[in-house]
Amino acid sequence: MSTPTHPSETRLLLAEETQFVSDKLRDSLLERGFQVQVAKSGAEAAEIVRSWRPHFVLYDMVMSDLVGPAFLKKLKADGFLADDKNHAGRSHVFVMSSHNSTANVKECLRAGASDYLVKPVKIEALVSRLILHLQTKRQISDVKVGDTSDSGRALHFMHLTELMLRESLKLAPAQTALYNLVGMLSLATDAVRVSVIETNLGASEGTVRASNDKKDIDGLKLDLTKYPEVMFVMRSEKTLALDNLKADTTMAAIADQIKSISFNAMLVCPIRVGSDIWGVVSVRLPESKKILSDFEIRFAQLTTHVIANVIAREPARKAL
Repeated sequence: MSTPTHPSETRLLLAEETQFVSDKLRDSLLERGFQVQVAKSGAEAAEIVRSWRPHFVLYDMVMSDLVGPAFLKKLKADGFLADDKNHAGRSHVFVMSSHNSTANVKECLRAGASDYLVKPVKIEALVSRLILHLQTKRQISDVKVGDTSDSGRALHFMHLTELMLRESLKLAPAQTALYNLVGMLSLATDAVRVSVIETNLGASEGTVRASNDKKDIDGLKLDLTKYPEVMFVMRSEKTLALDNLKADTTMAAIADQIKSISFNAMLVCPIRVGSDIWGVVSVRLPESKKILSDFEIRFAQLTTHVIANVIAREPARKAL
């Protein structure tokens, strides 16, 4: 099964027992060009996966004969569940549920779900998250010692890193430190916008805590259904890089959702405070910049670690 580059090439199985819900989602997806089949039971869904090999399965968490985690376990045992290493001939499963408790989300993700959607599912949010999975992207491991053969650039980033670390040691209020840190990251990457976004796994809303382009932005609420890349990183817990978006054919399907934003590449890094993912750092690049260098990615990850330390030292993290 080749990787599709457009919704019209994408096979999608909808496993939902409620007729009204399945009809509405099916019709909306068909209107947007996806190929869609519907299953009314877990057993039927498993058989369609075997015979049709859909790229995606939208699966209701509480199907009466096979609940979400059990369905995922069956697909994995049969060799039909896609993961980070194996995609060809396998299906990505999006679990749908009326409950978005952290426990439910983690259970499904541990079982192998690629995403988790809260019902009622908004079609715009669903399509954007499907497209994100179709896009060419880089998931990047954490900071490691990299190639420093470009001594000039290495010295430049070493200087910025020194400034960043000095900033983290100051006794300035957290909000001031965060603003200065995202400013440094913006300078290092030539970013249009660098933002620190606080959210929780499974949440549909986030809070902007700092941004380089507006000092007093703390507290701005974001509808994360419009930012699938943030939800993707919260789930995968890995840095995500999307390069040269304007040249990606799959972006045509959601172009109307990003036309007001002047960027052509993005980087999203998870912020880990203790054992939990607290939120993300989002870096958006100008139209003229098509790709981030390894130096820039590593510097962004280092900045994220410093931001995590600034957040962790506050006695009341939720009220930066």
